[in-house]
This record gives sequence, structure tokens and C-alpha cells, in this order.
Amino acid sequence: MFLWYAIKMPKIKIVHFLFLLVFSYKVVSVLDGDTFSATDGNVTFRVRIAAMDAPERQQAYGKMAKYRLEALLKSQHVTITPVGKGHDKYGRVLGHVFLNGEDISLQMIQEGLATYYRPSCHDYPEDKKKYDYNPQKYVEAEQMARSKGKNIWSAPRSVLPCKFRRAESGRIGF
Repeated sequence: MFLWYAIKMPKIKIVHFLFLLVFSYKVVSVLDGDTFSATDGNVTFRVRIAAMDAPERQQAYGKMAKYRLEALLKSQHVTITPVGKGHDKYGRVLGHVFLNGEDISLQMIQEGLATYYRPSCHDYPEDKKKYDYNPQKYVEAEQMARSKGKNIWSAPRSVLPCKFRRAESGRIGF
């Protein structure tokens, strides 16, 4: 259940989550490899999956990451455990997502369809103080996927999603 309030403005709805209890939510749609929409039956909201960073849609493996997340989650009931403030700077719920007890972030990283999340685009533990959770299992999963050359790690010069976004924002003026 949610305790929430919304401010409606033209063409935008900002939802402030005062708190989010661990509960089961139905996945309505998948937007990209690390973001989806879910509902509690009354309200539909966007979720940014914590601990992972999937390639952007226009990046190599971006579409594959989206399709895989869609195959895993579409129309499923997931459990969301909030991280930090419970939302990101875009107003999306930010949390660890579990399907039948399985950590979706860990699974996507193990399959080589996401990297562990780097808050400042620096490798762990350089940015250690910026995590609201212990990222070690995600770091290890990425190292394993990388050593096996899985998906995004099959390319000789894989670009981290955070570095791709940084380069794109400089090019197109985000």
C-alpha cells in the first residue's frame, strides 16, 4: 500500500512517496531495461530498478535488455523494496525488485544485460559512500558476466551505460 499525494500540473503528474511498504505490485509495461510501470490496482507509477544500470535504448544491447526485462516482468506481480528516499530525481520509485523471491537486478547483471549501478560513473569502491545498500554481490555478478563475455561484455569495447549517457548528453544537449 502507498501513502502518497500528487501534484497535478499541465502534462505532468509528480507523485511524492512518503513511504512505500514492501508489497506486491502488478507490472503494467516495461519502458527500458531498468524501468517499468506498475500498479497497486488504483495508481500506476514508474519504477527504476535499483542496483543495476541497463544499456540505453539506442545503445548496443539496449533493446535486448528491454525485451528481456519485459519477458521476465510483464503482467507479473513483483515485490519492491525501496532504496534511500524511495524515489529518484525523476520521481520514479527507486527500489530493489523481486519476482518470486529472485532479485531482478542480480539476474539482469548475471545475464550480461546490465551493469551494476555506479552513482558517479566510478567503479566501486571509489563511490562507496553514495550507496544506500551493499553493492558487492552486484559487482561480483558483473565481474563474472564480463569474464564469460555475456551479451554487453561480448563487445571488445563495451561502453558503460553511464558513460554512454554522459557522451550523448554532451552531443545532443540534455
